[in-house]
Amino acid sequence: MKYRLAGLLLIGATMMGCGLGEECENEAGMVSLNIGDVRLMIDAYEASRTNATSETFGTGVTMACNYRNSLPWNNVTYEDALNACLDAGKRLCTKEEWQAACANTNGASCNANGIQVVATGSMSGCRSQAGAYDMAGNLAEWVEGGYLMGGGFNNQSSELSCSKMDNHGVNNSYATQTTGFRCCQDVSTL
Repeated sequence: MKYRLAGLLLIGATMMGCGLGEECENEAGMVSLNIGDVRLMIDAYEASRTNATSETFGTGVTMACNYRNSLPWNNVTYEDALNACLDAGKRLCTKEEWQAACANTNGASCNANGIQVVATGSMSGCRSQAGAYDMAGNLAEWVEGGYLMGGGFNNQSSELSCSKMDNHGVNNSYATQTTGFRCCQDVSTL
């Protein structure tokens, strides 16, 4: 399987996919994590398309953005999630990184029980100890290796947890209205 990485061009504080005409303007901050001797950043919110709003998912773009109060990118395959992170100059998180960022998320405070997807960060109680929102519920999130983590809005709140994972593999076209993702970025080795 081949993956692409668009050339990246820094424009002020905005990163733009070269030749794609896409920008992530006014992105939210990322959450800093130390795992062993590695320091990394993870998006505070589920990935959204560059043109998403609190009322629309956006369409036709390939770069993942880290926006608060926008509908997250759903119905996404593993490969599309992987490429969207790469196009943003980031990568998909590993299971271990994702679980570390998710620690102490209260699934009972997250979007579950058959309710539709909601805008990122709108469930204020669904925040991990590290400061990442919607890690359980809202959308199950792709991580490296083809795993979906955390559970989606179609799960019961009692099923949501940082250890919930389903393996769908990397070589398929699995995508539903409950599949999403977020991106990680390497910072340094401590």
